[in-house]
Amino acid sequence: MSFTDLVFTLTATMIIIHVTIAFASLRYLVVPRRIGLPIAIYESAYYMALLAYALLNHYGAALLGIAGLPLVIHVGGAYLYVNGVLSYLSRNCNNLRYYGYYELSELIFLVIIAASILTH
Repeated sequence: MSFTDLVFTLTATMIIIHVTIAFASLRYLVVPRRIGLPIAIYESAYYMALLAYALLNHYGAALLGIAGLPLVIHVGGAYLYVNGVLSYLSRNCNNLRYYGYYELSELIFLVIIAASILTH
């Protein structure tokens, strides 16, 4: 399996995760911590792999920046999630809905990444 195939497979998995979590959040459902914690770590690792892929394949500065921002967000978010700092967010239904919209926007980004990998 090439690195491109690996990143595409990881991206497909991310798309499935984000469809599921967006749907749950928009229905005011919370992902249990025992599931959310491995997902948070997976997402951080994914964005590290995506950034490496973009660097190795000489993608433009725009994609590097676009890939770098979610990396910072997800590594920082995973750290906060592991330490329980973000648990207060799930106590408010409005926060869950906003999080669902955030997940949908990230889903759109992931679909664009998948299309970019397929056409590169």
